[in-house]
Amino acid sequence: MVKNMALDIETLEREVQSIPSSISKDIERNISALFDKCGLYYRIFCRCKSGQSAAKKIQIKKYDETGKKMQDLIGVRIALYFKDDIDVCVEILKSNYTVIEMVRDEEKSDTFSPMRLNLVCQMPESVSTTLSSNLWEFPIDKTFEIQVRTIFSEGWHEVEHDLRYKNKSDWADHMDLSRNLNGILATLETCDWAIINVLDRLAYQKYKNRDWNAMMRNHLRMHLENAPLSSAIVDIFNNDNSLAKEFFRVDRKAILLQLSSNKMFMLPKRLDNIVYFANEFIVHDPSITALIPQRLKERLELALASIKT
Repeated sequence: MVKNMALDIETLEREVQSIPSSISKDIERNISALFDKCGLYYRIFCRCKSGQSAAKKIQIKKYDETGKKMQDLIGVRIALYFKDDIDVCVEILKSNYTVIEMVRDEEKSDTFSPMRLNLVCQMPESVSTTLSSNLWEFPIDKTFEIQVRTIFSEGWHEVEHDLRYKNKSDWADHMDLSRNLNGILATLETCDWAIINVLDRLAYQKYKNRDWNAMMRNHLRMHLENAPLSSAIVDIFNNDNSLAKEFFRVDRKAILLQLSSNKMFMLPKRLDNIVYFANEFIVHDPSITALIPQRLKERLELALASIKT
């Protein structure tokens, strides 16, 4: 570690500023590939700190004096469309990165405040070895930070961070307004759950109306190709309402996690394929099994056997 940071700020800024933007883009692409594999709805933003921002944080936090290191040289922010995908997102990240630390605020029924979900992960060696060795002479860790939010809360956090967190003195004598700002987030959290409820109710109505395509789309809430169920599957569901009900009730979280598994191949996201996958993984109906193309059936059997071991 550099012993006198005050004399080396220019060097620090220069080293950080020289990091190519492709570094953060590579991490963004890798995470996106993991989520795309299971069809998760999300937005992702990734950045490397500017030289000036890194130097300022190191000075403010006094990392050179405390022996601690800055852990968010590279920062990733994930905004999920659906709040119930947060656990899916975290499981996928844990399965693919070494998580050094995770901070997840506990939700309380009697108070309300912004909830943090931040993960500090080890930089992939392919990233850390690409960066200048001079960088590690400063109190900078070979880690990157991931913040997980929902789409509804994303805009609120941006406003709060820039106009309250960075300017706390502006709010010191206005606790009522600060509380009102928090109340807006409470409303947005209600929206997070409300939109899931609306789509679940829509899926149920489509089940009742025997609209199997819409039932599956709204129950699964995942990116799918614009291709309807085959007439063969529709005929089976039409003739066996109890079987259609089983697919309506399949565990969405389990499907997403299994599709994202490192042991699972990249399954094209067509409704037929998802029905085939859910059948082999959960439902086990022979009439659906009989429809699966032989090559796909063999690959599914191998993948699912590997997942279960």
